[in-house]
Amino acid sequence: MADMSFQLEHINIPAKDPEGLVRWYADKFGLRADRHLARGPGALIAFVKGEPLNRAPEIHVGFRVPSLTALAEWAVRFEAKIKEGEEFNSFQVFDPEGNCVEVYCKGKG
Repeated sequence: MADMSFQLEHINIPAKDPEGLVRWYADKFGLRADRHLARGPGALIAFVKGEPLNRAPEIHVGFRVPSLTALAEWAVRFEAKIKEGEEFNSFQVFDPEGNCVEVYCKGKG
């Protein structure tokens, strides 16, 4: 039988200014800006010319960090308040085109 394993490789998000949005993700999250692509370890976000989805927070980009300490450091960077939960601790911010970005770590459970 063929190997049926897979992993999410990238996501495409419509944007009015794809290259500008990539620069924001590079600046805020340390991703590498490559034309309309934001790249980093385990992350590839492709911004394509189009109208933003405006479906936050139902549709969002999620970045997992390894610990509550790391989450707190990111929260300070964004001046965000951490929401604690049983399964996950997280905070949300919005990029310049209104896309929701959630940064989270495992919770107590």
